[in-house]
Amino acid sequence: MTGHSDRVLVTGASGFVGRHLIRRLTDTLPDATLLAVGGPNEDGVGLDLLDAAAVQTLVRDFAPTAVVHLAAASSVAQTADAPLTAWDVNVIGLRNLAVALLRLPSPVRLVFPSSAEVYGRAFLDGPCGEDTPPQPASGYGRTKLAGEFLLRDLAGPGLQVVALRLFNHTGPGQDTRFVVPGFADQIARLEQLPGGGAIRVGNLDAQRDFTHVADIIDAYLAVLQAPTGGSPFALYNVGSGAPRSIRSVLDALLALTSGDITAEIDPDRLRPSEIPVAQGLFSRFATDYGWRPTHPFETALAAVLDDRRARLCWSLAQGGDEAR
Repeated sequence: MTGHSDRVLVTGASGFVGRHLIRRLTDTLPDATLLAVGGPNEDGVGLDLLDAAAVQTLVRDFAPTAVVHLAAASSVAQTADAPLTAWDVNVIGLRNLAVALLRLPSPVRLVFPSSAEVYGRAFLDGPCGEDTPPQPASGYGRTKLAGEFLLRDLAGPGLQVVALRLFNHTGPGQDTRFVVPGFADQIARLEQLPGGGAIRVGNLDAQRDFTHVADIIDAYLAVLQAPTGGSPFALYNVGSGAPRSIRSVLDALLALTSGDITAEIDPDRLRPSEIPVAQGLFSRFATDYGWRPTHPFETALAAVLDDRRARLCWSLAQGGDEAR
């Protein structure tokens, strides 16, 4: 993808990663035609992925040369709360999009964000590479693995698929269902109290591989800007390669505040981690795309905390509580 005729479709463009990606695409590929698509009830171009006819019409009319499919039920908790919705969106919605792309007269590249959640209990045996047999332990991981299988079967001359098994990533704009903004939100609220206080936490001993969202955006751009061709289906782990404990993430956030804030175990949040350490192997993506993380994770933490502070200040000025 390098020419003025590039046409890039981004689904889920109004989400956390989508907003970051749209800004970078606009700056990095100024000659490309970009279509940012959100959900059916949002402002701008909306799309219900479960409406196969609507998906077909949008894809036919825009005729993308590349698609980044970010629209999904995007968390373990969200999938657990609404499993049928998650399976519909993450599998049936993906199928509707892939079928519409296959009907285009010209080949198209589809970048599919999968998840390290597909490995699940395989992490118990050590770091997982792309050839490690998946053992997903969550409904979310199972929907993502099902999406991989679907695309593997549909990939071919008309549809080149690059599936990225993304490990944890964070940055400003991520909502508080996720651990880093969840901690940051509590800290920002306690900073408003004269005496500070304690944030409520669960198990802090689990280790996860965290990446700055800016590096994840760089990974998407590396795929989009690479020459077309090669295998019709390619699979890659994408992450920092530096697992860190949830406790160390919390300590780093607390170091960014001058408030008198401590952490307190909440028994309702205290669950033994089924997967103590989730660690990946990342050499395949680095070799094929020349990508390596370059943004310090500490800058992501600072940006998340500043984002939660700003949202809280805006909310207080409006006399209410900010949206997640």
